[in-house]
Amino acid sequence: MWVRTVVHEDLAPYQQAVRSSWDRIGAWNPVSAGDLEWHLGRQSTEHRTFLIHATEPTGEHDIVGKVNVSNVVRGRFQNGTMGYDAYDPYAGRGMFAEGLRLVVGLAFAGAGQGMDLHRVEANVRPGNTRSAGVLRSLGFRREGHIRSMLLLESGGEPAQWRDHDAYAVHRGEWPATPYAAHRPARMALLVSDFGAPDRSGSSGLAPALAAELGLPLFPRALVPDDALWELLAASPVGGVVEGVWPREAEAFVHEGLQRAGFDPAVVPRLRGDGRFADDPPDGPAPIEVSAPLRPSDVSRVALRVRAAFA
Repeated sequence: MWVRTVVHEDLAPYQQAVRSSWDRIGAWNPVSAGDLEWHLGRQSTEHRTFLIHATEPTGEHDIVGKVNVSNVVRGRFQNGTMGYDAYDPYAGRGMFAEGLRLVVGLAFAGAGQGMDLHRVEANVRPGNTRSAGVLRSLGFRREGHIRSMLLLESGGEPAQWRDHDAYAVHRGEWPATPYAAHRPARMALLVSDFGAPDRSGSSGLAPALAAELGLPLFPRALVPDDALWELLAASPVGGVVEGVWPREAEAFVHEGLQRAGFDPAVVPRLRGDGRFADDPPDGPAPIEVSAPLRPSDVSRVALRVRAAFA
């Protein structure tokens, strides 16, 4: 296959390509056989439309796929957003993935040859596993989940705000390792039990923090001490450890955190009085545990944890 920025001669074969793939693509995104003309009139250093062509065409057209690199932000970001479609009868044969690899290379190539970007992102609906699989095969990493990102018709349904998963790769890692690891931040937090505002004997703050941080919860009340640190060590993202240790157990906690791969001096500890262990007496106000918990308190603690591991 070969790649070229769209030209006027591509309009007719593009319409054939879209019509041949109408149902498959329309299950995920709106489809228009006439949108290429709109893109053709907007080609610039900030908006590029690439067509992937088959060297040996099959059927009525030679267009393997279309890739838009748009929403370019320059300055200190140098970022572009990539959107794409693969067309029948070429979809599913590996040709589009190879063409997409060429396009990403052009997005990173210096001015004169390419778009001179630092980062390329692509957003895919969670159920579209084939599309996400192509990105992962090229080394794009999943960076997060975006709720209600785009207003899209889909599969004959009226337009709705659709969730998307965000993927990205940057110039310094290109060409990227296929299926590159996501490398999530690894964090830990120790939360002392605040008493029993509810019947479970827990304030509910530790579970709320685990959800806010996207970390597993390890309650000491349910897990033996030795297993507690082993579970924390085995977790690729760390975790929130909930429990109460007497002062004489400090060495045990210190050693456990080290065994789990954390620097005990870095791991924040929220005490039973609502203060962090390293806060001075006249420091920030303590966390007020109430029923229900105040979202602002949960967020305040989670932001401090993220900052500790930045």
